[in-house]
Amino acid sequence: MFECLLWLEETGSTQDLLKEGNFPYGTLVVANKQKKGRGRKGRRWESREGGLYFSFVLRDDDFREFLQIPLAVSLGICEFLETLDIKAKIKWPNDVYLMGRKLAGVLAEKSGKKIVVGVGINLNQEEFPPDIESRSISLKLATGKGWDKRDFFSGLLDNLKRVLEAYAKGGFKEIRNRVKGKLLYLGCEVFLFSDDQTFRGTFKDIDDKGFLILETEKGNLTLPCGEVSLREVI
Repeated sequence: MFECLLWLEETGSTQDLLKEGNFPYGTLVVANKQKKGRGRKGRRWESREGGLYFSFVLRDDDFREFLQIPLAVSLGICEFLETLDIKAKIKWPNDVYLMGRKLAGVLAEKSGKKIVVGVGINLNQEEFPPDIESRSISLKLATGKGWDKRDFFSGLLDNLKRVLEAYAKGGFKEIRNRVKGKLLYLGCEVFLFSDDQTFRGTFKDIDDKGFLILETEKGNLTLPCGEVSLREVI
């Protein structure tokens, strides 16, 4: 699955590089820094030295279910961290949280017949800009030690490959229970914000497509991945 690696000191965006370039399936691009890193809906992703930023290309035909890819990749990250005795959670639909703060984000985009997946992980940063400091964390801040970026990346890829191969073969239902076991706020009362609506209810479950099931006063609502963000009711 991961057959070609390009490691750069700096680029605009690993995601844009793979989307715009003619790279074969299975190509990975890693950058120590990004000038124009971004997340969902074009939001800026702070990409300073110390983080791990990479994107890779998948074949569209191999993944019939596209919207659930960020959940699958987030699962791969969480399960790898668990081998390091680090208990992270998936914040539906595409983030990884540790100690109540954002550790990683995943972005999946289609470009012709290819799917480009971008991942940003806060690895060795010791500080964050003031506007995101209160809700961001790095592994170094969480554990008190620095991490070798290449060793960490190598171990992570092995886990991602196993999860994505299972997902490609059996669909999201193949990994649904593993994802469910890592979900942040599951069973909690939450707000769900879409572009033009706000919902309040209990985060009850996810279905076989990875869609969130929200239990409300008017009954259950099923919401697809990628269309809402999740906030805990305080």
